[in-house]
Amino acid sequence: MRYILLFLLLTLYSTALIAQNVSREATFGEVSLTAGFDDDPRIIRVLAGGSVELSQSSRFDCTGFVSEAPDYQLEYGTTAAEFALSFFTDSDVDTVLLINTPDGEWHCNDDYGDGLGLAAGLTFEQPLAGIYDIWVGVYDDDDNFSEAELYITELTELLSFDSEVSGSIAETAGLEPELAGSGTAFAVTTEGHLLTNYHVIDGCRALTFQLPGSMPVNAEVLAMNQSFDLALLKTDISTDATVFQSQRRVRLGDDIVVYGFPLLGDLSSQGNLTSGVVSALSGLNDDLSTFQISAQIQPGNSGGPVFDRYGAVVGVVVSTANQDYFAQQSGNIPQNVNFAITADISQNFLRSNNIGYQSSELSAEMRTADIAEKAQSTTGALLCYR
Repeated sequence: MRYILLFLLLTLYSTALIAQNVSREATFGEVSLTAGFDDDPRIIRVLAGGSVELSQSSRFDCTGFVSEAPDYQLEYGTTAAEFALSFFTDSDVDTVLLINTPDGEWHCNDDYGDGLGLAAGLTFEQPLAGIYDIWVGVYDDDDNFSEAELYITELTELLSFDSEVSGSIAETAGLEPELAGSGTAFAVTTEGHLLTNYHVIDGCRALTFQLPGSMPVNAEVLAMNQSFDLALLKTDISTDATVFQSQRRVRLGDDIVVYGFPLLGDLSSQGNLTSGVVSALSGLNDDLSTFQISAQIQPGNSGGPVFDRYGAVVGVVVSTANQDYFAQQSGNIPQNVNFAITADISQNFLRSNNIGYQSSELSAEMRTADIAEKAQSTTGALLCYR
């Protein structure tokens, strides 16, 4: 019994020492920036906190709760010009900021200053080039998984500590969100979970989702995967849910239908429907995470569903061929060369985030008009504000 107890104590002690795992994939994504980067500040929405208590380790000079995996990862490149690099949090709850810098050192802050209210922050006057693993935690365990924003900035004027406004970086800095772009998202549960592309929500300070004929609602980012260009969102509305095809995979030549909201403000606000076929079973450079479709897509279609003739989701629209690139390489301009993320990749992403999406082996063919009607109850425009 004595040996068992000793083993448990050693195990618990070891876990506390290595709880922050810099080798884990960042939960809310990653970005590569070079000193003097545009779109400053970069703002990332996260869920703060976790099960690891910082005070249990002597490495950290602050108190709070964080997750094991980093919340975000920055790969930073330096230049001859010198910029200070700062990280701040903004939330309705008391936050903690933990960063592992490229030299392997740990930096922690749970109270940056009176001017930021409950926010945490860290500034590196001479930032190193390399990887910054970032955790956004909460001071109080009861506030775990609260919504928060992470700011990455080189702006010295971002913070004004004389401001009468307290507790909001955006308000203190006088930053008003402006419409920066739009895409498409679709419901994967009846409880308001949405799927879209990572590149649609990347850098957005705020997001709204709007079904045809309905009022826009706020959408929050729950999870992201930059590698596969997917993002999971949550709204407070109940909707119909799309259904993934459970057994049948797409085949070369299969008929498909794409529904989305391209060129929002110019084309129909009720959505746009195009049809085509599966023209290749892999994407550029034989990328097996995507497949090629001939259905026309435009800017704004990104993140929308690709349906088969049974009305099941078989892919997520992600990109179109770069005409300038192909024109320079071969002198030819590609027509209707578009790509979608496979249903397998999309479903794996949802499963990894514990989302109970619907799947079924649908076998009854649907008319295109019926697929369109179904899509209008599950798919909407996603607007990005920065």
